Amino acid sequence: MKNQTETPDNDFELTGEDHPDSTFELEALQPEAEQPAPLQAELFLPESNPEQPEASPQIEFDGMQKPLFNVLLDDGREAHFQHAATLLESLEAQDVAVHYQCREGYCGSCRVQLQEGDVYYAEEPMAWLNEGDILPCCCIPKSDIKIKL
Repeated sequence: MKNQTETPDNDFELTGEDHPDSTFELEALQPEAEQPAPLQAELFLPESNPEQPEASPQIEFDGMQKPLFNVLLDDGREAHFQHAATLLESLEAQDVAVHYQCREGYCGSCRVQLQEGDVYYAEEPMAWLNEGDILPCCCIPKSDIKIKL
């Protein structure tokens, strides 16, 4: 006697003899001709341009401008940091290519050399940093800065 059980979503079928020592096989109920969907790569880029937000959530005080810092690159290009969550996001939004892996301060692959200025880390990065190195993936400028990519 065969024992057949269907799950509520009807994706699998258990088959085997109705005996306490019998084993059951799990068979997919898919047509043989149907191919699985191809894998898709996931990109971790911001959904919108962080340097051009719709409305700024920052509090505006009378007589004070929102902080705006210049980011001078060693090749002569200049970028600006104002609204982004990290320096890496800001640079990407302005078409400055920076190599990265984790975006969390663990791997250190986005390491660049800070030549002038100061940056702030909300949390200390886990990657080893040499004197003068910064991780753009997890820092923000505290002043105008100059970096070497």
